[in-house]
Amino acid sequence: MRIAFATLPVKAHLNAVVPLAWALQSAGHEVVLTADWGPERDSTRHITAAGLNAVPLGGEGDVSPVRPGAHNQSDFLALDPDEEDEDRWHGFREALRFMYTEVYAPGSDLGQQCHLLRNLVSFTGSWRPDLVLWDMLMLPAPVAARRCGAAHARIVWGMDTIGMARARMRSEMRAVGGDVPDPCAEWLRPLLEPYGLDFDEETLLGHWSVDLCRPHPYRSPGTTVPVRRVPFGGSAEFLPWLDERPRRPRAVLTLGMTREEIHCGTPSFPLRAFLDSVAELDVDLLTTMTDSQLSSLGPVPGNVRAVGYVPFNQLLPTCSAIIHQGGRGTFTSAAAFRVPQVVVPQPLWDETATARQVAGYGAGLALELDGLDAASVQKALVRVLEEPGFRRGADRLYVDLMSDPAPTDCVSQLERLTALHRG
Repeated sequence: MRIAFATLPVKAHLNAVVPLAWALQSAGHEVVLTADWGPERDSTRHITAAGLNAVPLGGEGDVSPVRPGAHNQSDFLALDPDEEDEDRWHGFREALRFMYTEVYAPGSDLGQQCHLLRNLVSFTGSWRPDLVLWDMLMLPAPVAARRCGAAHARIVWGMDTIGMARARMRSEMRAVGGDVPDPCAEWLRPLLEPYGLDFDEETLLGHWSVDLCRPHPYRSPGTTVPVRRVPFGGSAEFLPWLDERPRRPRAVLTLGMTREEIHCGTPSFPLRAFLDSVAELDVDLLTTMTDSQLSSLGPVPGNVRAVGYVPFNQLLPTCSAIIHQGGRGTFTSAAAFRVPQVVVPQPLWDETATARQVAGYGAGLALELDGLDAASVQKALVRVLEEPGFRRGADRLYVDLMSDPAPTDCVSQLERLTALHRG
C-alpha cells in the first residue's frame, strides 16, 4: 500500500518517525514524507539522507504552529495536566484556534502564504495514498486524507495535549447542555468547506493514534497503536573515540535541538557558571554546542569538550549521565541506553511532566529552572553519577520502554487498521 507521512519540517519531529517509515518501507510498502514547508529548507535533504522519499510542499511561510510570535510566548503550547491552571488551558485552546483559523486556513494571510492545505490536497489527490500518518501538529493532513479517501492516524510524539483539550471541551459542552456550538467545528470549517467536507471527530484525532510517547502517564483517547520510539538522530560521521571506554565518568549536556531550530531561545540556564563548576569534578563533560559556540563563552575547563551535533546512538552508550531540557526524544534516547538523567525542563510542550516522570522512576533528578544556579546543577550531576539508585531507576525505565513493540512489529496492525478505515 501507499503511505504518506505528513510531518513538520523540524528535525526532532522527522527523526521520531524515521524508524517507523523504515519498517513500513522494508515491509514492501511505498512510503513518502512531506518536507520543505517553512524556513527549515534542509528537511528534504534530511529525509533523503535517511534513505526515504521526500515530497516538497513548497511555500515560503513560517513554521508558525511551533514558532512564538506576537500572539504568544515561547511556551505557548506547554501544559502540565497536574496543574489545574485555567489560564494555561485557555491559552492552549487559543493557540489551537490560531493554528486552525490563521496558520492553516486557506483564506487567511498565513494560509495563502504557505498554501500547505492546498498543496497537501493536491499531492494526496494525485498520489492516492492508502494511509496518511500525520504529525499531531500537521492539522491540514486529515482534511487531505479525507478528501482522497485514505485512512489516517495521528503520530503522537509527546503528551497528547490536543486530545486532553478536546476532552475538556466536550465535557464543558455536556455540562452546559442544549445546542452549544462546538468550537472545534467552527475552527475547522474554513479548512473543510472548500472540499465539501463536514466536521467529524476523526478530523481532530485521526481514525487512530500511533503512540511514540510511551512510557507516559497520560494516555491518548481512542484506539492507539503503541510503537517503541527508536533513537534516531540522522546520518553523521562515526567518531571512534566516542566508542572507547572512558577513563573516568562521562556526562553530556544538551539544551535541545527543537528550540534552536525554531529560534525561540533557551531560558536562563546558568551555562557559563556551570561549565566553570565542572572543573572541580573528576568527570568529562561533553556538550552538544559547537566549538565556535563554546569558544564564544571564553575559556572553559579542560574537561569540557564541544562535540556539536552527534546522534544520541553514538553519544550515549559510553555516558554515565545526561543533563537536558526535557525533550521527549532526548528522554527516550537516554532511557534506551539506561543513562540516568538530570532534567531542567524548559517548557515547549510536555517537558515539565517528563521531568517529573524521570524523578518518579528514580532514573534521575528534576530541577526547576526558576532560580536555578550552577551549584544546584553540579550537585545533581554528582548525585546521579555517584548514587547507584539512579542507575537502577534507569534500568526500570528501560524495561518499560522496551515493553512496547518495535516499529517492525507494528506493521501488520497498521495494515489491518488501514484496511478497516480506508474508504
